[in-house]
Amino acid sequence: MTSTFALALLITINTLGLSFVSALQSPKTASRQTTSQSSADWPMFARDLQGSHYNPLERIITPANVKQLKPKWAFETGGDVSSQPIVVNRVVYFGSWDGKEYAVDATTGSKIWEFDLKAPSRSGAALANGVLYFGALDGQLYALEASTGRLIWKIKIDPHETAIATSSPIFYNGRIYIGISSREENSLIENPAYKCCSFRGGVAAFDARQGKQVWRFYTIPEPATDRGKDKKGRSVLGPSGNAVWSTVAVHPESRRLYFTTGNQYTDPETEFTDAIIALDLDTGKLIWTYQSRPADRFTSDCDRSTGECGPDFDFGTMPLAFNGPGGKRLIGAGCKNGTFYALDAKDGKLAWKTDVAKDRFAGSIVFGNSTDGERLYFAISNAYRKNKQGSVGALDASTGEILWQTLSPDGYSNHGPITVTGVGENRLLFAGSTGNFIRAYNAKTGEILWEFDTGGGIAGGPTVVDGVVYVGSGFRLAGAGKGNNRLFAFSIDGK
Repeated sequence: MTSTFALALLITINTLGLSFVSALQSPKTASRQTTSQSSADWPMFARDLQGSHYNPLERIITPANVKQLKPKWAFETGGDVSSQPIVVNRVVYFGSWDGKEYAVDATTGSKIWEFDLKAPSRSGAALANGVLYFGALDGQLYALEASTGRLIWKIKIDPHETAIATSSPIFYNGRIYIGISSREENSLIENPAYKCCSFRGGVAAFDARQGKQVWRFYTIPEPATDRGKDKKGRSVLGPSGNAVWSTVAVHPESRRLYFTTGNQYTDPETEFTDAIIALDLDTGKLIWTYQSRPADRFTSDCDRSTGECGPDFDFGTMPLAFNGPGGKRLIGAGCKNGTFYALDAKDGKLAWKTDVAKDRFAGSIVFGNSTDGERLYFAISNAYRKNKQGSVGALDASTGEILWQTLSPDGYSNHGPITVTGVGENRLLFAGSTGNFIRAYNAKTGEILWEFDTGGGIAGGPTVVDGVVYVGSGFRLAGAGKGNNRLFAFSIDGK
């Protein structure tokens, strides 16, 4: 992640007083699918285990009536809202930068409970068996009783003092799977005498009932050791880094877990930098890894003039599953270098890659990709560049061909997760802008069909269920957007 991102994250944390589903269906089969999960449920960050950010059961909002969306209610918190809400049994659950997790009535917008964890929660939650799971920027994983907000347990996801949870937890078969990220790449800005660096990114599995660790995979295979002096004469530890900012994807049918990784902080280089990785779901053992760029070493303090810094081209997106040529199963993800990579799910070999950020669309894919099985959708962010204008677009999932790409008309970034709804000609793409707008696009053509100014930057993903669009407003990291403190619900004519 960028140094400005890490710096703003650290400042925000210190301000708060802290010292530190089944296989994805294609649109055609989805329209015929029968399932116990209704359109009124979005029980985890990307709605399903495989990370699609797709609700094919949403039939109320269509391209024909989406212009009629109006605010149904708006719930106010004490800080920015950049976590993606989940919705289960007509209750909305989400976190805020005010250090609280909320449960809100989906019909009225009235508060059911709040839980004060005294640390921002910027990721989504997961609800299973009456328990709400979520991570926070204090590095803790929480389990609450969903009906009351009562704490059941909490556990530090990693012993390192700088570890944080930006990954949303995924629940499957009695376990919680979560990525481990860190603020250590900014530690030298906070403390010039800090001995950098020793954090080891990775993924951990915890028992959902008690919070005990089941297995852990490190993206830095060996603990850091002394590596001499850097160009400024400071003692260096390494290797370190490779944070997992993204949420993992779980594939029960193949007993696999897929995730993406960030850049290293210090050398020597490893094979897990800027990578898409497959693990055995039951044991956490490595199956394969695909590295998009080796030797991407980056901290907020590294010296670009000496070649000490890499380009910071890591992944923040959740891996997607879709079908390639001949029905071959592919795993893919968008990268901060502006390229979408599609890999053979079996062995991790490259099937195709497409640069979606060239020419006037220059920028990076930070958190936004989704799929309906036929198309891949991506969001381009220029949030930390002088020209902040982003875009959203679509690719043919089989070939990687760019089908359409639409610039953000407000001139700001499309930074956060994006969501697809409907089937056939009724598919819509919902995406937020750090320029305050939530928008609905025709998923076939990219035409903007509806927009609303929320008053604050949007970096959390929209959740669309049962004819209602839920989205948080407020995102000001490194000046990327404007602050706000609201979660909005939009419905047809506000009813």
